[in-house]
Amino acid sequence: MTQPGQQLVKRALLFACMLLTINLIAIAQGPGRNSFLEAENLRRQNKFREAIQQYEVAIRLEPTNYKYYFQKGKCEYQIKDVDNAKESFRRTVEFQHNFTPAYSLLGKIYKDENDFQNAIFYFEEAAKYESDPERKIQYKLLLINLLLKENRMSEARRHIAEARSIDPTNPNILYYDAELNVLDSNWEQARQNYEKALASPKLAGAPPAELAKYYYGLGLAYFNLGDVVSAKRVWSKANFGPYAELIAQQLQQSDYTYFYKVAVSYYLNGEYDASERFINRALEVQKIFPSAYLLKGRIANQQGSTAQAIQYYQEAADQEREPEKKAKAFYYIASLHMSQRNYRGALEALDQVFALSKQPTSGMIYMQAKANYAQGRYEEVVQKLDELSRVTTDPNSKAKYQFLSGMAAKKSGNTDKAIESFKAAMYGAVKPAAKEELNQLTGEK
Repeated sequence: MTQPGQQLVKRALLFACMLLTINLIAIAQGPGRNSFLEAENLRRQNKFREAIQQYEVAIRLEPTNYKYYFQKGKCEYQIKDVDNAKESFRRTVEFQHNFTPAYSLLGKIYKDENDFQNAIFYFEEAAKYESDPERKIQYKLLLINLLLKENRMSEARRHIAEARSIDPTNPNILYYDAELNVLDSNWEQARQNYEKALASPKLAGAPPAELAKYYYGLGLAYFNLGDVVSAKRVWSKANFGPYAELIAQQLQQSDYTYFYKVAVSYYLNGEYDASERFINRALEVQKIFPSAYLLKGRIANQQGSTAQAIQYYQEAADQEREPEKKAKAFYYIASLHMSQRNYRGALEALDQVFALSKQPTSGMIYMQAKANYAQGRYEEVVQKLDELSRVTTDPNSKAKYQFLSGMAAKKSGNTDKAIESFKAAMYGAVKPAAKEELNQLTGEK
């Protein structure tokens, strides 16, 4: 749990106790009426012991009047005679089984005694018989808090669900629902519940200190979802009381960029296992971190695990929001597919590259041409490489493009175009092969 919720419980108990002030005017018409009214006057003067004596007189005259027992129990509670108070409240519900104030006070007494099992029982009875939705919610809140203390999670979930069916926007119920999701590490659902709680009209105008627990929980959810930026933004609204220290502790763990820099240093020195350890530490803090997955992909590739490298590059592409950086990840994927002669996979990745890139590079176009050549799309290869050759000034690169164009033209049966391309490829590293192809086509030696 993010916080024990002590303030919430105190407010709920105070609310529940306030509800116990009931209108008792003209409630007694029998022989005990006069003694009861005298007891009430004494109670209002804080003369609780004298009042108890008069309530007892009224009870002797009317032994089944539950209200006499209840008022007597309240006086006994005031003078801390809790054993007799409990007996009076139990007699109250014996004669009036649906009288929720008595159940509530019994629950409070047992809670104060740390007898949570009995406290839970009586708060459940209060919630069961309560007809007023707002009061029922307050009893549910008390119940949920105790059930969580007792680690009775399934029962707590049931009461949360019942409370949400009564008031779906109640921020305290949403808060407890979020807290249970935190216990389950269901961070996305926790995030949604904290946000719904903060959007509740019941928190409109609430002081910042009261909202702090919601913002702290929401920030923690963002943090564990890997969105540290949003976590810091939300936590700026939760720096009150104990939450300030909790936030500071979380932020000490959030310097993921440091771990990433250490990982890069190890990678550059060929220490791949050490690099991987620090990348993983960075990802523990910041799960949405495309650069870390790119580095994991490079390490996997260096270690000969091409399939694993492709998975890491795909994760980087999925997480990346900037189009050019996303295109870079897809380019790496395409390169690895090419190395595995998976030309269809390469072309699919390259389609993403071209869709994302503002200005495709010559390397991208050439790789696409090679993949298309392997797939037998010769005319497309010739067209793309001729276009690329026209804008290329480097003679080595131009010769390389023209040689592949010549091979594509030859495969498609366009001998004239093949001869033209091989003549344009008579330069640098491809010159010997271009000359050989040209000789074959022209019959020269």
